[in-house]
Amino acid sequence: MGEMRRAVAREEQERAKTMEEEKRKTDRFASTLVIAASIIAAVRLAREQNISRPSPRLTSVITDSIGLAKMILEKIVR
Repeated sequence: MGEMRRAVAREEQERAKTMEEEKRKTDRFASTLVIAASIIAAVRLAREQNISRPSPRLTSVITDSIGLAKMILEKIVR
């Protein structure tokens, strides 16, 4: 019975450690992701006449830029 509790406790510690590492990695690259997505969106919206008001096109470009920046970051981190 004691061995089972130790095994469960060990698994919980390993799981907590893995989650902490993932959170640290996410936090570390959050600013990089924001900058990359901003640059991608800026390039895609460079010739737009008016981007001061929210529009479906603006929202779509920003969403696509974030997705692309995440994909690039994942490839780099691997």
